[in-house]
Amino acid sequence: MAGKELLVKDHMRTPVYTISAEAGLDRALLIMRSQRVRHLPVVENGSMIGLISDRDLRLSMQEMEQGPGGAPKGYYLPALKKVRTVMATKVVTAAPEMTLVEAAKIMSENKFGALPVVEPESKKVVGMITETDMLRLLMKLLQDKSTEG
Repeated sequence: MAGKELLVKDHMRTPVYTISAEAGLDRALLIMRSQRVRHLPVVENGSMIGLISDRDLRLSMQEMEQGPGGAPKGYYLPALKKVRTVMATKVVTAAPEMTLVEAAKIMSENKFGALPVVEPESKKVVGMITETDMLRLLMKLLQDKSTEG
């Protein structure tokens, strides 16, 4: 790997799970849990318009004396609340041709857990690069380096 720029497109995670702005928060939670992801790009007409994270969902939960269907006291997502009401709309993204160094710098400086990878012209989401992806790559590079010597 020495001498070759590491690009986002070669290390991003695909396919990307996305959600509509009109979907309910319960749907976002279901996708995140079932697919084991913490970020969902919000798309409309094929283009990214926002991002919702597991943190956004946690912050929108409400403590209720009695939950849906008579469930015991606890924290619940408001049943009819839409993704658009809690999603971030000013989202920093990565381009497929961006170097991993640039992406890591953005993530580190802003304390982001992930960057959606978006085609610059179409705003189509083509991947995600996460802190877990970065750590796996770092581990591989360090292992490769230790076996060289």
